[in-house]
Amino acid sequence: MMRRAALCLALFAALAGAPALAQVKLTPAAPGATAAPNPAGLTIEIVPGYEVEVGGRVWFKVTSKQPGYLVLVDIDATGALRQIYPNLQSLRIPLGGSGDSNKVTPGKTVTVPDPQSPIANFEFIAEAPPGPGMVVALLSPQPVQLVDLPEVPREALGTPAAAEFVYAAAQSLRIAAGENHRLVDPAWSLAALYYTIR
Repeated sequence: MMRRAALCLALFAALAGAPALAQVKLTPAAPGATAAPNPAGLTIEIVPGYEVEVGGRVWFKVTSKQPGYLVLVDIDATGALRQIYPNLQSLRIPLGGSGDSNKVTPGKTVTVPDPQSPIANFEFIAEAPPGPGMVVALLSPQPVQLVDLPEVPREALGTPAAAEFVYAAAQSLRIAAGENHRLVDPAWSLAALYYTIR
């Protein structure tokens, strides 16, 4: 039995008869709205657009000007943070557990979900709770597949401070690199997409 993740942009593998979901209005972050560094020139966009109907499918398109390892997280209206790519389900498959499964090539668009990709073959369906939220793309030059980040303070939701909070929390993480698993700074690039669920 598939488990349904409690995400604003909920992860579904194959769930029939989903209950009515809240309408989602997505809006892009204003240019320069966050002070979080983005040396890789990471961008994120949503398809079919910033207006998503109840039960509508959502895709993310992420590009980078530099190579790295992509992690997508969703912050819902309560501040809860959920990693949506790669996710635990995708990491359980043989290819998903390889260190390069979420590697990004410069200039090549990564689409999530993607039925052609073994680690991104799932659906996102818009879901409640209502209020402001954000999708964040993180890119590290070091191999990384999972991040453990705290909830975003409610007073920061819907503001540039939310992206800055996520960046600061991600910067505090260390990644085991090389054969000796030395802990290194992840040197993240961050791009954020703000939305409101109504």
